[in-house]
Amino acid sequence: MQNPHSKSGFIRILGLILIIVFIGGGIFMLSSQSFEKEPPQISLRENPAWNLNGFFPIQIQDNAGISQYSVALLQNQEKIPLQTTILNPQNCLDWNAELSESQEIQTTPKILCIGIQKPKNIKNSTTQITLEISATDTSNWNLFNGNTTTQTLTLPIDTKKPQLTILSHSYKITQGGSALVIFHATDDNLKEIRLNNGTYDFYPQPFYKEGFYISLIAWNKTNPNFNAKIYVSDSAGNVSIAPINFYLQKKQYRNSTIPLSDSFIDGKISTLVQEIGERSLEDFPNKLAIFKYINEEVRQQNGNRIFEVASQFDRETLIQNFPIRAFSPLKNGAVMANFGDHRTFNYQGENVSESNHMGLDLASIKQAPVLLSNPGIVTLNEFVGINGNTIIIYHGLGLSTLYAHLTTQKVNVGDSLNAGEVIATTGNTGLALGDHLHFGILVQGHEVWTAEWLDSAWIKTNITDIINEAQSIINKL
Repeated sequence: MQNPHSKSGFIRILGLILIIVFIGGGIFMLSSQSFEKEPPQISLRENPAWNLNGFFPIQIQDNAGISQYSVALLQNQEKIPLQTTILNPQNCLDWNAELSESQEIQTTPKILCIGIQKPKNIKNSTTQITLEISATDTSNWNLFNGNTTTQTLTLPIDTKKPQLTILSHSYKITQGGSALVIFHATDDNLKEIRLNNGTYDFYPQPFYKEGFYISLIAWNKTNPNFNAKIYVSDSAGNVSIAPINFYLQKKQYRNSTIPLSDSFIDGKISTLVQEIGERSLEDFPNKLAIFKYINEEVRQQNGNRIFEVASQFDRETLIQNFPIRAFSPLKNGAVMANFGDHRTFNYQGENVSESNHMGLDLASIKQAPVLLSNPGIVTLNEFVGINGNTIIIYHGLGLSTLYAHLTTQKVNVGDSLNAGEVIATTGNTGLALGDHLHFGILVQGHEVWTAEWLDSAWIKTNITDIINEAQSIINKL
């Protein structure tokens, strides 16, 4: 006869085992990635709209992987399945991304970029469409059916290009110089406005009244070609383009060959390497390598730093006017070197390096006071390699001035200054052989021909008169 106590003990042990298995299985399901409970995420561009051209991108993302998805058009109480194309996932929702078909198809991707094209029964006059997007992941949750997300959204349709009209602009632009343009741009879904000179982008500011914009633009001295255009785009992808028909005036800048001596490299150049402190003189195989480091690598780093500071400016503030005066930073200053001078350096009979002098060198007396010609805000005050002690002051409309090789600086970053203030004294810090001021003009970070901004007649013709003409036109609209 079986012992009843042993039978009941077996049942208790079996029950305990089942409880442990149940709890362990529950813990496993809760902690295992294969039983994760997060549904897929469906994402669209910010403020989405569509011009019915090309692909409209939809991004689906899931931690476990995506097993299936669908997109349908909801129209007249019908659900019409739409064909989709798998796109390259890089920067799927970026406006600048190239939405091309992907050549590598993964079976259960964690990030999927899909694109839909214009449905056959949708007209360009349609103002909006409604989509239903559904996605299921590979999780074993929900009785092994996975997690599903279904999202219904209304997508605005916009096939109309932005309106773009140029009101006034400088008649001509000189190679290395700058010019002004004022224009009108409107769109219900306005997204971006930029100008381009054929190589670089420039960005306008609001001007005078709503819908009007103003911008300086530069023709880089080292680029023989210039092709100015305005680009206006909306959030649906529509783009309007308008050329700015400047008269283009080429300019021949001075070329010179400068011999390098060992004493110059051992003296000024080597001292500057030690001042910068990023490399030791022992790191270089020879004297020529020391010079090339300063003239090429450090010069490029310094240019990048100056561009970084001077290209950042307030693009939102409405500009009513721009009362700029001709600059005159140094009283009785004699010109020692001009903007745009191209220099070839010769060492032991060979041309070994080159540079462009992108400012105006002025000298009078040692440690002469440097004067501010126009109000501005100090955006940089630091030692900048070959420029030595350097100040940059922002005057508005993307225009900055640069003062280099200074002995002392009398201002701080963030200071708001008035015209006539003494901001520094001249010196020979950085790559300078004698006491002088290196003065530069920057348009949205690009160094431009200084002579124009020292000329009252040029400023009146190319800045003041253009603004006055545009204001007159706007007042009549």
